[in-house]
Amino acid sequence: MGEGKRGKPSSELERLQIFAQLATEYFRMVELFSADGGPVPREPAEPAEPVDSVDAAAAERTHWIELFRAVLLRKFIVPDEHVSLKLVVRALRLCNYAADVRITEGADQAATLFTDGMIRGRQKLMSGLAPDDQDDAHDLFEDVLYGRLLHGDADRFRRSGWAEDYARLSTVAAGRFHAEHALRKALDVVSYGLAQDLLRSPDPGGDAGGASCADAGPGA
Repeated sequence: MGEGKRGKPSSELERLQIFAQLATEYFRMVELFSADGGPVPREPAEPAEPVDSVDAAAAERTHWIELFRAVLLRKFIVPDEHVSLKLVVRALRLCNYAADVRITEGADQAATLFTDGMIRGRQKLMSGLAPDDQDDAHDLFEDVLYGRLLHGDADRFRRSGWAEDYARLSTVAAGRFHAEHALRKALDVVSYGLAQDLLRSPDPGGDAGGASCADAGPGA
């Protein structure tokens, strides 16, 4: 699936500018909303309330923080999103008009850090959760995000019941969070390029979408 036209950046440079701001905000959110960032809100305790109720509330809090974090991360890892790592790496290569070595090497490192398994390929973790007639390549984690958080898609909601298994969802989410290493690398490189005025859209008219380039990252 290619990049959608709706809301598409006017140029590859604008793509990088938008990415830099959104990625910065993402990492700030991760810093602010940590699972141990404060007391766990819950109903007033009864005198004889078991101590493990606090642990259960903490687990529930972690569950929701991980889901929201995964939702915000999604736009950086799904290939056809406008600020996906795939398209950001491509834009870095296209906009590196001065052939700066740091930008070239940084873009390559980000592409290497971002693996296909961060998007799909968690069959082992998903085993036993999908119906027998379901496509093996179907991403059940996406069903959780679409069927429960982003949209109310009924089909995806029905497939997402496994999300109540906090331990398994946390394990699957952790695989996605590995993409933050690539995201951080890309952000550092883009921020450096913008600060040093080393990035420029290859087309003076602004839109470099038609330019040819090497594929970057998974899903290309």
